[in-house]
Amino acid sequence: MKIIERLHSVKDVDILLENILHEARTFVNADAGTLYQLKDNQLYFAFIENETLFNRGESENDKYLYTTRSIPADTKSIAGFVAETGQSLLIDDVYSLPEEVSFQFNSEFDRKSNYRTRSILAVPLKNSEGSILGVIQLINAIDKEGNPVPFSQQDRLFISYFAQHAAMALEKAEFAKEMVLRLVEISQLRDPHESRLHAQRVGEYSAAVFDAFGSRIGTPPAQRNRGKEALRLAALLHDIGKVGLDSRLLSKGDEFSSDDKETMIWHTIFGARLFYKRSSVWDRVAFEVALSHHERWDGYGYPGHIENIFSDTLKPGPGKVGKEIPLSGRIVAIADVFDALVTPRTYKDPWDEDSAFLYIKSKAGKQFDPELVDVFLSIKDTIVSILKNTR
Repeated sequence: MKIIERLHSVKDVDILLENILHEARTFVNADAGTLYQLKDNQLYFAFIENETLFNRGESENDKYLYTTRSIPADTKSIAGFVAETGQSLLIDDVYSLPEEVSFQFNSEFDRKSNYRTRSILAVPLKNSEGSILGVIQLINAIDKEGNPVPFSQQDRLFISYFAQHAAMALEKAEFAKEMVLRLVEISQLRDPHESRLHAQRVGEYSAAVFDAFGSRIGTPPAQRNRGKEALRLAALLHDIGKVGLDSRLLSKGDEFSSDDKETMIWHTIFGARLFYKRSSVWDRVAFEVALSHHERWDGYGYPGHIENIFSDTLKPGPGKVGKEIPLSGRIVAIADVFDALVTPRTYKDPWDEDSAFLYIKSKAGKQFDPELVDVFLSIKDTIVSILKNTR
């Protein structure tokens, strides 16, 4: 019940998905597990954990590398059977399945990784209306001596109950995320170059960089998760302030006059004003991101130092320099520019990924925080996977 209570307090979908898998796996002492999300009759790999092959810290970035893969939600696979029928499965040894069952075990992963899957417990994530949202698949229950053993009927009972509450928490988190994305779509009404896909990618890139940076400096996993949760959502709304600008200005693309550029500065201020209360962590990070994602490491960004962002006569001050810029703003600055380069706009063709990475590298210590650029480049595979998965 305490685990379920914690789940309902998580607002970010990706953090919640990771927690669902991890909590279910550790509760029944399973060595490994996979969480699938059901979309368009396909089961997508949302998160994977495997205590034997990699530790939990690595599974977050591995998640992005797996999310482009999927399996059909039909009765030919174990997870597919659970998604199709809504029934849980308790299997003592996947290599000794009865001939009469419709599903088979795909041993490809075992062969490639030299892993040995034995027992499986697979349960559906079913919402209050009976719709299947996904499947939790747990692998190899481990006894006190460290040996793989079958899951018990009690395990099945507990995880099935847990899955019901996990599905409810997931529904609420999905609804909250959808409301944030609707705000992005409102912004798109003003700015034809803004899109929910761009916002989603910037959020995912930012969360991945934050996590990798936190891991590098030794930030505890729980603290990294809280930071990722806030930053991913805040980054979705980095350009929300554009709703306050004239759509004719925004439709120009990159053909701005000097007056236009002065007007564009205001979108950072308008965006920050929306989060002025800063009564929660998310509000505070959203305020930082909206206001500072166009600041530059070398001090030539905007809007710079401003005494009162609510003044109608305010003027941009000297640009913030280096670590005067909040960490959240420094991360989103990299994510925003990279995605703008690699995606098509009406006024330009997309850059290839290698050229975009080289550009980001060339701006280290000038436009961008050099340490964060190094982190960004160190997770290229993750960044490319996010890009390809959200086009």
